[in-house]
Amino acid sequence: MKKILSVLVIAIVAVQFAFAADVITKDINQLPLPARNFITKYFVKPQIDYIKIDNEMLESKKYEVTLKDGTEIDFDKKGEWMEVDAKKGKVPTALIPTFVTDYLKVNNFTKEHVTKIERDRKGCEVKLNTGLSFEFNKNGKFRKADN
Repeated sequence: MKKILSVLVIAIVAVQFAFAADVITKDINQLPLPARNFITKYFVKPQIDYIKIDNEMLESKKYEVTLKDGTEIDFDKKGEWMEVDAKKGKVPTALIPTFVTDYLKVNNFTKEHVTKIERDRKGCEVKLNTGLSFEFNKNGKFRKADN
């Protein structure tokens, strides 16, 4: 009985790995509609370098979009953005919550710019071009800074 159960578990895991293959494409139509709308709204003349569709084993799909300028955007299965990493460029100002911009102004970070923003159910984190990052809870309250 234990052998049958072990073989069954191994077979289920093997099937999961078989269906967990990633897809690489340049076809923007492979993205959910909210992701397509996000890209065209916040990025001027966006040129897709490639799209990686992660079919994670026990999780849902995730979409990783890389633009020609090096910007990387991660979306969840519904097409909601989770992270924007502009590398050495600037994250579009419209994406940065007002509580973040207010915090940066009040604390005299006016010459720096946001190169990365990440959000999840706990809050958001922003990284500046100086390497300094700030975390905020979901209500917009400052939590901590890291270097």
